Amino acid sequence: MQAMTLSIGAAGVKYFAGSLVANQLAVLLAGLTPPNRTLNIPDFFTYGFGYNCSFSKIVIKLTNGSLKNFTPAYQSVTQLNAGAPLGSQFQLNLAASNFSAKYNWNESYHEYCCYSGGGTFPVCNGDDDNGGYAYTPGFGTLDVGVTTAFQYNQTNNTWTITTVGSTATPSNVQANIPGGSVVQNEDTKCFSSSVSDATANAISSIDFGSLINAVIPPLLKSIPASGELGNGIVFEWELGDSGLTFPNAAGVSVGITGRVSYKGTFYQGQAPATLPVPPVPAPTDTHHLQAYVSDYEVNALQWAFFQAGLLNTVATPGSIPNPNALRVKTYIPFVAALKPYALYSMQADIKPGQAPVCAFQQVWQFTQANINRLQSSLPSNVWTLINDNLSGYAYTDIKKLTSDLAAFGIDSSYYTTIEDATSAVGMVVTQSIGMVLTILTSTTPQPTISFTVARTDILTNLALGIAGTAQTMQFAFQEVSSGATFTASTIPDFPGQNMAGIWQAAGDSGYTETLIALGKIGVPLPIMSGFQFLFDDATLSVQQGYVSILAQVQFRGSA
Repeated sequence: MQAMTLSIGAAGVKYFAGSLVANQLAVLLAGLTPPNRTLNIPDFFTYGFGYNCSFSKIVIKLTNGSLKNFTPAYQSVTQLNAGAPLGSQFQLNLAASNFSAKYNWNESYHEYCCYSGGGTFPVCNGDDDNGGYAYTPGFGTLDVGVTTAFQYNQTNNTWTITTVGSTATPSNVQANIPGGSVVQNEDTKCFSSSVSDATANAISSIDFGSLINAVIPPLLKSIPASGELGNGIVFEWELGDSGLTFPNAAGVSVGITGRVSYKGTFYQGQAPATLPVPPVPAPTDTHHLQAYVSDYEVNALQWAFFQAGLLNTVATPGSIPNPNALRVKTYIPFVAALKPYALYSMQADIKPGQAPVCAFQQVWQFTQANINRLQSSLPSNVWTLINDNLSGYAYTDIKKLTSDLAAFGIDSSYYTTIEDATSAVGMVVTQSIGMVLTILTSTTPQPTISFTVARTDILTNLALGIAGTAQTMQFAFQEVSSGATFTASTIPDFPGQNMAGIWQAAGDSGYTETLIALGKIGVPLPIMSGFQFLFDDATLSVQQGYVSILAQVQFRGSA
């Protein structure tokens, strides 16, 4: 199963890597310490007029290291044609320049010297000695390469980055051997090279791979939290049918199950048809990623809202635009059975009978943009008629549309032009809603009147936004039609269908508010902590069977 698919292009890979490493690594590097080193120096001797000395058992210990002005900067990321599967490995490149290290230099050695002193035999003596100094080698540059692998761990259903290997190559090392050190008695050029190499090796042995591991995996582990909507509703981002792939080592593609649960119970709706994987955005495409979202995700969201009771609403005279719509006296002229309750008000309890269902189908929407496109294709009088009377209307049934066009007296020769200009693939939501009117008498039981409402909407105004801590695909509901059918009443022989219009007068607006709230929450999208979609730059479009999202992201750091 996969209800969501996602592809990240080269621009996205570069942005994610650059943001993660450049913005997070500096914090870790601030406390970085180079490892201790022990240098065993070969024996050597020196001589001069009237003396010669030998130095042996020379051991230099570099301890308590620290770095100054060490700020490796992110350089680039390269997707490698390597790993299993091919393309799953990435090399991150960093570079640092003009920094220094500081060590405690502690040396011990044995010195044996003989002096002629003008006598027949030289005077010789030996001694063990030691010394301690501050050691501050300098570095011109340090080039760092860390090879990582992006994988999905099936065991615990987590996305992971693991380090395959790392290299660090220093150059232009200045040994800066302490002036009082015993090795200053030797050829300083030779020993400077030896100590420089040892110091460079110490810096090279810093485990930069572990630093990368400390930065990226915790952020990947934050992805599951991006599916939490609150109220017990959770979207899961486990690996879907198409798996994790790296097409042509030029991007990343992944299928995601998108399973949804409410308080631990999973949505049991029909699994979606195989959802295609979006093409990887081209290297020249500025969009970081493209995602496809199936209607399964919208249906699962609506199911979760239904389970949580978030689609239930109560309308009272004080909560609707026209309070008289819930006054019994308003309906007495055409429902005489209500006369005994003329002084009372009513309360409308509105609850869906089951979760709303969304499906992709052809729709006809008279948006202003669509109407404007018709202006050059229709006679002015026909266009004006449509502009004045059909603006804002939407249809899910072509027969209903042609019937209305005929009722306006529009010639049938223009129907195809009008239909083509307003037609699109839409997400149509159908639902059955129960409305129970309770007359608020002071006696019990209070009289009730029940209706069933059939309502049809089209999801419109698709956009990205934030709902709580989640980043979501949001939408609005455009009502196409709704109508109430009387089902029962505790008032004997009640002619309930005479009151069916109370749905539009008193119930429809309140239920619409619950749908608005649902749409403002929307379907969450998987994303790492610290990153945010660029909402205004996203392009969302309804295709046959899914919603396509082209988006960019920006790094905002920790919340």
